[in-house]
Amino acid sequence: MEFGFNNDKITKALLRATIKKSLDDIKLDPKRSVRNLVDLGLQFADGGNQRGFLEVTRTYLSSENSAYYRLAENIVNEIDHDKLANYGINFGYNGCTRGARILREKEAEYGCHIPFLLAFYVSDDDDALTVEDIADTVRQGMELGIYIYVVICSGSRYEQLLDMAEEFDECAFVYFVNPRRLTREAISRTSELNNLVTSVRFDGVTDSCLEAVRAMREQGCITVVHYEYKAENLNEILSNSITDRLAETGAVAAILYAPPTIDKTAQKLVFDYKAETVRSQQYPIFMFEAKSDIDKIEHMFSNDECLVVFSSGGKACYTAEQKPLGDVSLRKNTLLEILKKIKFD
Repeated sequence: MEFGFNNDKITKALLRATIKKSLDDIKLDPKRSVRNLVDLGLQFADGGNQRGFLEVTRTYLSSENSAYYRLAENIVNEIDHDKLANYGINFGYNGCTRGARILREKEAEYGCHIPFLLAFYVSDDDDALTVEDIADTVRQGMELGIYIYVVICSGSRYEQLLDMAEEFDECAFVYFVNPRRLTREAISRTSELNNLVTSVRFDGVTDSCLEAVRAMREQGCITVVHYEYKAENLNEILSNSITDRLAETGAVAAILYAPPTIDKTAQKLVFDYKAETVRSQQYPIFMFEAKSDIDKIEHMFSNDECLVVFSSGGKACYTAEQKPLGDVSLRKNTLLEILKKIKFD
């Protein structure tokens, strides 16, 4: 057995102990403990991207009145600490540290770009992706260093997908789901998993999202919300109306996303609004604009934008514009064969 910091088991054990100690400290003294945690991260950050992120975070925490301190308290008091530690290790270490090293090695070996995450659309169509389609792709993805997976579940297979997440306990999953799928039984099953973030769809009108998030929080689940923006509802976002309601859910984070056809000017407006809202520190909720933030993370790994999305029939698209990849699919090609087909302009 290998001893030392290069051993994954020892590294993860040390990370787990450090994270759980930090969570306990935050309960006692949120402001000082959160700042200490960021300072500790800066000591061990081994790259410019990590240091840049932590420096910005430290700036956000410079105000004693920052709403992020209230968010930190909500997180440590409501969410199961084993879930926080396990998901943090799966996403941050397996996905963005150890996985990143594997990605770069495999990219050099195979001469193609390998994304840091894969996404799947799961519907109730006759030709919809099955749980086994996704599971088989995850197995291949892990061999390439991919440990982060997003599943947009627009159909009735949410509970089957929970069983799949349990199978791959070293991966970090994000499931997007309609609140009506979150029955009492589904929420109870979700609460048993330590490698899953559930994002609940917010439509801006009904209370179903609020009720679902409340039930998830009561079970100690890591819960976020997502909201689709288009040209016709931009004013609701830019006026803070939507953000006010998203924050009221008590979710950890809110993801603003748009269809691939969204006008780039509209997207820029939402991105700038999101950035200013984060800087203002007035809402106890993390805010993300899906395309821009995925782009940022992707460029930490590579100079190419390579979001890869699979849908019914195993069809593949890439980039936020979802450019189709013809003549390949998960059902007749390996994941590596598909990635090698992607050509950048």
